[in-house]
Amino acid sequence: MSIHRKSVIISLLFFVMATVDSVGSLLGFWSESGVEKPIRLVVKGLILLGLIGLSFSIKNWVYQNTSKSMCRKIAWLSFVSLILCVGGDIVNANLPNTFYRYQSVVKHDYLVESIFFFGPGYLLLLVNGILVARDANVKDSVTAITLLAGLLLGALSVLAMHLPGTGLFVTAMTVGYAGLIGAVGFLGFVIIHSFGGIRNSHKAWLVGLGFILACVADAVIGTFWIYGNGGEGDYPAVRDVNWILYIGSQGLVIFLPSVLVSHHQRIKCQ
Repeated sequence: MSIHRKSVIISLLFFVMATVDSVGSLLGFWSESGVEKPIRLVVKGLILLGLIGLSFSIKNWVYQNTSKSMCRKIAWLSFVSLILCVGGDIVNANLPNTFYRYQSVVKHDYLVESIFFFGPGYLLLLVNGILVARDANVKDSVTAITLLAGLLLGALSVLAMHLPGTGLFVTAMTVGYAGLIGAVGFLGFVIIHSFGGIRNSHKAWLVGLGFILACVADAVIGTFWIYGNGGEGDYPAVRDVNWILYIGSQGLVIFLPSVLVSHHQRIKCQ
């Protein structure tokens, strides 16, 4: 039993659309000013809605192919995680077009507000990864050490780039979130190990890579969009780069539930 090839192709199509949109912007073919802005927003919205629909179909596929409660729980958590993250994407779009909401240091501090969505969303993804690791009998101590390493590295990375005068709210939110997303990224290696390490299928490798890309995408935001360029942010180029990484990540991690089901079926047949 395997992941539907059609779903993989659809996910790849969304990634190509996001890449074309961002690369075109980076090369100056279009921007977000004038008539092009609503068009690009619509394209991005369609990509996100498409991923939501794809995640929902994967959840249904899981329900049709297994009665294991844990697999079904992971499928639901994966779907809800994506919904929450899309809420964060809406905040990041900065539709009111306002800046310096909290202090006069970080221009794009509206990004911090998206953590109220991305935080719970990635926390659910973290829970999913831990459940998969426990299902694969990975020692809890190994998972805990990996998560702690990611948490510390993420938090310390933000503290290292912190700008004097940044408000307490922005500082606390970015440091805490960086710790969470760092743990998510490191958990990607545990996911790969859970599905058999170097002996696992390429699809399982890609799911683990999705966890790692989530960490990389948010590291780009923190380094270049929030604290970059003395608080002004290397904008809009960094937004376009992040969009490619982010859609690539989401387009991979949504397959975690179906990869888990396929893994169980493969073990059962051996």
